[in-house]
Amino acid sequence: FFWMVNFGYYINFFALGMLGAYESRIREEGISWQEVVDRNENGETLLVIDGMVCDVTRWLPEHPGGNTIIPEQALNQDATVYFELYHASKESFLYLKQLYIGQMKVEDLNKIYNPKPDVLPSQEFLEQLRDFMRPETLKSYKSF
Repeated sequence: FFWMVNFGYYINFFALGMLGAYESRIREEGISWQEVVDRNENGETLLVIDGMVCDVTRWLPEHPGGNTIIPEQALNQDATVYFELYHASKESFLYLKQLYIGQMKVEDLNKIYNPKPDVLPSQEFLEQLRDFMRPETLKSYKSF
């Protein structure tokens, strides 16, 4: 009986710890463009997808497309078009919830480099992405 009580305690402890990952991972105050660039230059891999900042550093070795395509194509720029282009399956959205660390600061949105300003993500993709990434749905996901 004692073992079962302690086991239940540890399960609750770890489960609550996983739920707490949201608070320790998400930056409610927003993330500046300069921080994204600085962190990328210092060895992390942060992507900006439709104004959302995702930290893919720890996940990069698991990326099905390999660990070099993201750093070669999508760092320090708006990666929204690339994400739509390479991720036809909406299952990829599940990873975004785990990798999401916050929104870009509103005042920095115009600083995001767009290498192909004439190529835009489709409206349908943006609507699906924004619906899936609603803030109230993010708290149930732990970080990768």
